[in-house]
Amino acid sequence: MLIVRRGTRQERDRIRQEIVETFQTWYVGFSPLLRMAARPWRPPLEVYEDERGLVVRAELAGLREDEIEVIVNDSTLQISGVRRPREEGQRRTYHEMGIAYGPFEAEVLLPFPVDLDAVEAVYERGFLEVRLPRLSHMRTVPLRPATEP
Repeated sequence: MLIVRRGTRQERDRIRQEIVETFQTWYVGFSPLLRMAARPWRPPLEVYEDERGLVVRAELAGLREDEIEVIVNDSTLQISGVRRPREEGQRRTYHEMGIAYGPFEAEVLLPFPVDLDAVEAVYERGFLEVRLPRLSHMRTVPLRPATEP
């Protein structure tokens, strides 16, 4: 008679936890600076329209205004910069790392033409808010008298 012994639920959970801990130890052992060099991260955004135009809010905590670049052209808004760890160079072992560091970028396609001269960007309490007013395409066209043939 063949007996197959199946692990208990406790044993499976213990093994699963050991695997997770082993992976975390391996992954967390890398320097955050090495992990952040891989590619730019994208900050959380809110994009909505109000009566004046488009509003884009980006969550960019821990940055100074001079570390953020905002570029607007005819069809896109680009937000970029670099968030550096507070204390670089210290050796540490992370148990959890949910804050993204390194270069970031976000691009928003503009759904309508905006008045580039009236765009405003304000950075306050960790949020960047960019207001992009609609370009008014309405103008009065004067009528001229018809010429007789």
